[in-house]
Amino acid sequence: MSKTSRENSEIIDKIGICASSLCLIHCIITALMIVGLPLLGHSFLSHELVHDIFAVVVVITVVIAVYPHCHRHGHKDIVAYAVLGAGLVLGGVILHESIKLPADILTILGSLSLIFAHYRNIKVRHGKCLH
Repeated sequence: MSKTSRENSEIIDKIGICASSLCLIHCIITALMIVGLPLLGHSFLSHELVHDIFAVVVVITVVIAVYPHCHRHGHKDIVAYAVLGAGLVLGGVILHESIKLPADILTILGSLSLIFAHYRNIKVRHGKCLH
């Protein structure tokens, strides 16, 4: 793989980490607002469109950043964390309107899993990871 391609992939992983981190922060803040401040529970931060946008961004970045490299280096654990994270985030989005707090918990766990997958993917590409 060329140096430019590796640099682009690392940038995509870092975008994925940022997007998943923002999703994580959003879910924690929203859950706190729903529990602690019922009057603000229906603000912009809990709007359904925000969840859809976060889900699309985090799933696309994990597919672009993780899959091609895992296909090459064979770290199935990274793929497992990525698939688990994407599934939890998507499950949280699908269930968000019907069961709000458990859906936020799914999304938080999914975001953490995606952050870990991107982080491991970066480490593996730089040869700083034990197999």
